[in-house]
Amino acid sequence: MDTSKLIGGRYKPQGDPVSGAMGDVWAAEDMRLGRTVALKLLARSRLTQQGVPTEFSEWTVKRFKREGPAMARVNHPHVAHIYDTGEHDGELYIVMEYITGRSLTEYLKTGPTLTLERTVRWTREICEGLEAAHSCGVLHHDIKPDNIMITRQGEVKIVDFGLASFADATQSHTGAGTPLYKAPERWNDDLGSVRSDLYSVGCVLHEMLTGRTPFGSAQDAPMAVGRMHQDDIPAPPSAHRPGVPDQLDAIVQTLLAKDPAHRPKSAEMVAETMREIQNTLGAEELTGADRQADLPDAPGSDTRLSRRIRELDRRIFDLEIRCGESDQSVIEARMEHAELTGQSGDARGAAALYNRLGHDCQNFFDPYDVRVLNAFEGVARWIARSNKQ
Repeated sequence: MDTSKLIGGRYKPQGDPVSGAMGDVWAAEDMRLGRTVALKLLARSRLTQQGVPTEFSEWTVKRFKREGPAMARVNHPHVAHIYDTGEHDGELYIVMEYITGRSLTEYLKTGPTLTLERTVRWTREICEGLEAAHSCGVLHHDIKPDNIMITRQGEVKIVDFGLASFADATQSHTGAGTPLYKAPERWNDDLGSVRSDLYSVGCVLHEMLTGRTPFGSAQDAPMAVGRMHQDDIPAPPSAHRPGVPDQLDAIVQTLLAKDPAHRPKSAEMVAETMREIQNTLGAEELTGADRQADLPDAPGSDTRLSRRIRELDRRIFDLEIRCGESDQSVIEARMEHAELTGQSGDARGAAALYNRLGHDCQNFFDPYDVRVLNAFEGVARWIARSNKQ
């Protein structure tokens, strides 16, 4: 693409694109409104065989043209907004909300197992965004960590409705989707439904809780993974991560039901379950051995505790950008985050956060630095508490 020209007469690409098999995504400046946007272009040349369009390339072009209208029908804080669509020099483009943050994939790959509080909160927000899409008759068809962005404010944004189809559509490319997260019925030429998206949510929730997908790995052949989705019964998350509450085990098992009729009827039902679990996590602290006085700012208050953890997510993100990961303010914020995680009832999550911090501090400072010793003391303390639960 010639980046010296304004795309659509108003969008100026900046920096280097993030490239994929089907196209590129650029940060761009909207010269008319003076804001940064995400500019997604479909590279048709990559979808041909020696310059000749294929059935798959033609389907992909149709899919890309559908992405704009599909996303435009959804208006929700947890779904990336679409601003514009068009064609430039024979290439199709979509202009979307620019999200400053990281994908859920990055959180899963670079950090310890997510805390229960963060896992439950993000799952609730994913389902709230999906409910908004489903209520507009839009299915996503490719819910996975790559398509879930976490903003600087620590909130979920669902992106890439490129595989979306309207719920009343009579035809779809049923081969679409990512094998590790694809519902059993969609391996059998089924168009999929609201409950197919919820199955994918179950796969993502399982991965957030355990660090692994319920079936197979990225190294396995797609059809082998497909057979696992259709035939195998996964072990509950608590089998991989002791301390996972029974409620989370139950909702994962329900979401991963082979028969769509046995899954929840709507994303809102799952979101409501997540809200109940959030309250339960807070209540566990209030009834625990370390219960504090019921003061206005007591960390044991379920809503205040969740809000403080969320605020720390944002603060740590901002501090790392402004001050660097080894700055003392970042270390202190991460220690506070680990403590609040433990107070929320997630002792193993607190130990994991402290363990990650301890190893980071070893890399930043002297191995015997007091910050290293304090972090590993936190590991031992919260592991001891988890063993008593």
